Amino acid sequence: MAMENTKAHYIHILMEKLSSRQSRNPSYSLRAFANDIGIHPSSLSQILKGNRGLPQSKLNQVIKALELSPIQASAFKESLTQKSETNNSPVKEKATVLLEEVHFKIIAEWEHYAVLDLFELDAFTPNFNEICQRLNLTKFRTEVVLKNLMTAGLLKELPSGNYQRSVGNFKTSEDISSSALKKAHNENLELAKKKLESIALEMRDFSSISFGLDLDNIDEAKTLIREFRLRFANLLNKGNKTQVYQLALQLYPLGDLNYKHENEE
Repeated sequence: MAMENTKAHYIHILMEKLSSRQSRNPSYSLRAFANDIGIHPSSLSQILKGNRGLPQSKLNQVIKALELSPIQASAFKESLTQKSETNNSPVKEKATVLLEEVHFKIIAEWEHYAVLDLFELDAFTPNFNEICQRLNLTKFRTEVVLKNLMTAGLLKELPSGNYQRSVGNFKTSEDISSSALKKAHNENLELAKKKLESIALEMRDFSSISFGLDLDNIDEAKTLIREFRLRFANLLNKGNKTQVYQLALQLYPLGDLNYKHENEE
């Protein structure tokens, strides 16, 4: 399945919001989404396919229901009046801001780097359907993730319909990166909860340890964790790679950091 590059920006926003809700709640349907934004399900289906436009009379209602930021809302409105726009040219006046939003999503939402990591597997056909099946994503979610990766220049679509990982990376501001990483950590914790229930014990490992710590050693502890992550990944990134895995580590205090014992200096 090739990506449709001529869909208007507002359609991609609708698809992204739907896929985001489905990733949090797999039972969330197109009908439920249509009800939430006040559009008849059959009409919404045609809008998402690009067969009809979003009625102007529903515009403000939909923007409010989607909880769009002012920049997103402005881009949403402008794209609705445009005949078409390509994958690489969303509402030009807002291009820089919208690109930052894409970068935020790539850092914050686990599916993006999971798709990129699929290219490291020894047996992987980089097409739309295999990406869907490998990561157990809906078609809506897969299309949104692939579009974000292509917009950021991390992926490109070949004439064959397959995808190719691009060499390079992107830069974003420290504020955006920090905020996105916090969201990513929250997503990872939620994902771990799901995997704890759905993945057999022999295919996963969950463990923890609690201990007393001298706070003067916290920087050294972080360094040890970073070094371990790199050694761990380098060691296991060998052999016949068939699955994408994630290692998540957390180090945090169990007590109140503001508490001081009378004998402490």
